[in-house]
Amino acid sequence: MSMEDEQRNEVLQLTPRQMADVAEFCNSYPNIEVEYKITDEDGLETGDAVQMVVTLERETDDDDEEEEEDAPKKKSVVAYQVKAPRFPKTKTEGWWLVIGDSKRNSLLCIKRVALLEKTKVRLDFVAPDEAGDYSLTLYLMCDSYLGCDQEYEFKLSVAQGASDDDSDDSMED
Repeated sequence: MSMEDEQRNEVLQLTPRQMADVAEFCNSYPNIEVEYKITDEDGLETGDAVQMVVTLERETDDDDEEEEEDAPKKKSVVAYQVKAPRFPKTKTEGWWLVIGDSKRNSLLCIKRVALLEKTKVRLDFVAPDEAGDYSLTLYLMCDSYLGCDQEYEFKLSVAQGASDDDSDDSMED
C-alpha cells in the first residue's frame, strides 16, 4: 500500500481495471488510531469499578477529505461498507473493544462499537479481587478485515480495599 506507483505496477502487473479495484480496496481499508485513558486510576482498590475512555479515529484518505469539503455538510450515521464483492449480501464493518488479562485467561470487558470517523467509548469493568499490579490488554478487533486488529498493553495497580481487610478480621473472630 505504501509502494510508489511505478514500482507497484511493475511488481503486480495488473490491468488498469484490476489496479483500480486494488486501489479502491486499499483506500477503504480501515486505519484506526486508538487512544485510551483510565479515569481515576490512582487509588483503585479491589472490587472497585474501573472506567476506561477509548477514542477511536479512522484515518481518511486525503482525496476523500477534499471530496467532503466540496460536498454539502451532513453528518453520516451509516457504518462503513466492507469491500467484499464475493460476499452474498452487503456487509458493514463490525468492531469490538475487549479488555482481557492473558496471564489469568480472563475477559474483563467486551463492547461492540459503531465506528464512524471518530468515536468515544466508555468501558466499565471491575478491578480484580486481589491487590497487586496487573498487566492487562485492550484489544480493538474487526469482524471483517484481517490484519487490522490492534492490541495495547496497560498496567493497572490495585490496592487492598479497606472493606476487604474488615471482612478478613470478622471471619477470624
